[in-house]
Parts: sequence; structure tokens; C-alpha cells
Amino acid sequence: MVCAAAEPEQEKKMDGYDWGLIAVTIAVCGMAYWLLCRDKADWAAEKEEEKEQGRKQEKGEEKTQNKQQEKKQEKKQDRGVLWYSAVMSLLAMGIAVMMCTVYKENSFLFSLKRLCLIAVIWPAAYVDYKTYRIPNSLIGAGLTMRLVIFMLELFSCGSQAWYVLLSELIASGAVFLATALCNMMVKNSIGFGDMKLFILMGLMLGSEGIWGAVFLSLVIEFVMAAILLLRKKKGRKDVIPFGPAIVAGTYLSVFLTGM
Repeated sequence: MVCAAAEPEQEKKMDGYDWGLIAVTIAVCGMAYWLLCRDKADWAAEKEEEKEQGRKQEKGEEKTQNKQQEKKQEKKQDRGVLWYSAVMSLLAMGIAVMMCTVYKENSFLFSLKRLCLIAVIWPAAYVDYKTYRIPNSLIGAGLTMRLVIFMLELFSCGSQAWYVLLSELIASGAVFLATALCNMMVKNSIGFGDMKLFILMGLMLGSEGIWGAVFLSLVIEFVMAAILLLRKKKGRKDVIPFGPAIVAGTYLSVFLTGM
């Protein structure tokens, strides 16, 4: 139950391991929300400094009006973050329930890696959409969780854990080389933050799940780009954030395959 990638078909009832997976998913979603709020505060402070420099040239009455508008926008953005976090956390918990019922043949640690990944990466979509970057704090949190899970694998699986890690390192290296090649062929097609996110995905999903997630991410990004171009929201030379498509593709891949 804890170690192997898959086990014989069994009655799909929730047990202690399953409730543990759901509890971890909720905890990681809470941590991800905290990281998102902290990152938002950092970029809001940077914007405030820029605005403060612009206000020095404004007149008193105009300055007051602009401050009031900025406060309204900030409150609206805070509500948006809260709603987005609630929806993505519910989706992550829904997938956790799926892993505990539909994909119950997967081992505990196999499922744990996938649930930790989907629970920690969803803020990347929001931050990338707003600022065109992937926070290092999310990558660091994901790598820390992978290290903890590796320690659990060593304890429960022994030397088999090293073979699992080797497979995941190969998957991460392969996807890194593929994205680097894309960048060489089409300049700035994939940002360095997106490449770091793919490496984390390789370490969590392994060779079983990474390619399905990458494929769906590319399909979703293509559809998003086509819609934005057709609606003239973006031009051909404009940058389209890849983070939202990566997160959506990863969620969809784990949901459809359990991998």
C-alpha cells in the first residue's frame, strides 16, 4: 500500500491512508495560499513604490482620487485571490478523493507525490498571469516536499526508492532538454520559470505522468493563444503566460489518468 506503484484491484473504500492523503492535500493547499498572499504582497509593494514616484508629480486632489481608486482595485484583487484559491483548493481536494477511490490501486506515496504537486503549483498560474514569472518560493516548497517524500520512500521501500528517484531525475532531465531545445528553436518560447516548474513536475510525476501533463499543457496553451489572438486580446509578438496552461494540464492529466 505504501510503496508499490500499483496494487491488485480491491474494494474502493476510504481507509486511514486515504484520509491521510486528503489531510495532506488540505494542508499543502493552505501553505500554497500563504505563499501566494506573501508573493502578492511583495509585488504589490514594488508597484506601490513605482506609483509613489508618479504621485510626486500629481496635484493634491488628483492624488487623493487616485489613491481611492487604487484601494478599490486592491480590495477587488484580494477578493479575486481568495475566490481563485478556494476554487483551486476544492479542485485539488476533488482530485484527492478521486485518487482515494477511482485510482485506489496506486500506492500511498505514489499518490502523495501527485497530490502534493497539484496542491502546491496552483498559485503559479495566478502569479504568472499577473506578473509573467513563476515564484521560486513555490518551486522551493515543492522540492522540499519531494525530499521529505524521498525520506519516507527510503524508510518504507529501501533501495527501491533510489530506482524511483533515478527514474524521476531522468524524466526531469528529459523534459528540461526538450524545453531548452524549444527555446533554442523559438526564442523566449518557454520562460526559465516554466522550465523550473517542469523540472519539479518531472520529480513528482516521474516518467509515468510527466509526458501526459506536458502534452495537455501544450494543447491548452495552444487553445488559449488561439482564442486570445482571434479576440485580439494579444498580438503575435505579445508574451502569453504559460503557467496557467501548465497548471491546468497537470490537473487534467492527474484527473484523467491518476498518473
